[in-house]
Amino acid sequence: MPQIFDTLIMVTPKDCLRLKNNYHRLAENLPVRRILFMGNEQVGELVKESGLGERVDFLNENDILSFSAVHEVVGDVLKELLAGQELPRGITGWYYQQFLKMQYAYRCKDSYYMVWDGDTIPCRKFTMFHEESGTPFLDLKKEYHEEYFTTLSRILPGMQKCIERSFISEHMLINCDIMKHLIADIEENSGLPGRSFWEKIIRSIDADQIQRSSFSEFETYGTYVCMKYPDAYRIRNWYSFRQGGEFFDPDTITDEDYSWLGRDFYAISFEKGHYVREDHQNLFNNRKYQEKLSARRMLEIAQEEFKEGYLEVWDEPSGEGESG
Repeated sequence: MPQIFDTLIMVTPKDCLRLKNNYHRLAENLPVRRILFMGNEQVGELVKESGLGERVDFLNENDILSFSAVHEVVGDVLKELLAGQELPRGITGWYYQQFLKMQYAYRCKDSYYMVWDGDTIPCRKFTMFHEESGTPFLDLKKEYHEEYFTTLSRILPGMQKCIERSFISEHMLINCDIMKHLIADIEENSGLPGRSFWEKIIRSIDADQIQRSSFSEFETYGTYVCMKYPDAYRIRNWYSFRQGGEFFDPDTITDEDYSWLGRDFYAISFEKGHYVREDHQNLFNNRKYQEKLSARRMLEIAQEEFKEGYLEVWDEPSGEGESG
């Protein structure tokens, strides 16, 4: 019997407005019962006005975890560095949205829930469970940030990077029981000040590293599963276009573009701050190019010119298994 689960999408009002023309694809392609946008009251109003259908709903973030409580602890850790200046909400927000995804395990009534990045749009339908075995997928991409694992080793002593790839794939299917065990193990770490898991995480990070986004819920949960519940998931390589906002405008991307992208990618991301530079215009959305080249091959060619930043990586040569 197939698993029924919901997905959580943490989103700010700005991102909700920026990507609203693409959000109908969430309802069309995500393999979930309900899509729950989580944010502040303004997000709630935008969801209500969105016309996305009965499967889409809203959760007030403060009903799950108080922002002000998290903000206060972050401010206390940074007190000396701030020297009387006000703590920017964005610094707290990076950690807060991750803690919300973890805390939701106590609210969820299903065995699983999926978290999905609010700046990411699915290009096609997909499943989160292996068709024959029914085992859930834990999806992998390619990147590495040392500070994530420094924090991990402090909150869960003995835990360390256990696979070459990364669990950061813009989404994750979370087993509620495993997440609760993870949270309990963090809270039982008497070597860290604080009572709640989120306070212990914040206080485990050196003050001068807080602004460097030094925690990843994806790497933490994935590593915990890998080391303590190795048979709970089936590993899958996840191919998505993370730098999509540098080549496609979310306001002008078309159904034809999504269809073309969907042959190689599960999803495309439009990160804030990304825009289509003049020398990137009329490339990926060029019909003549799309007829001759796959989206993957186009990106491989484009990446040859990249001097820095994130690169998509494939395990097999171009032309083999491009549909993931």
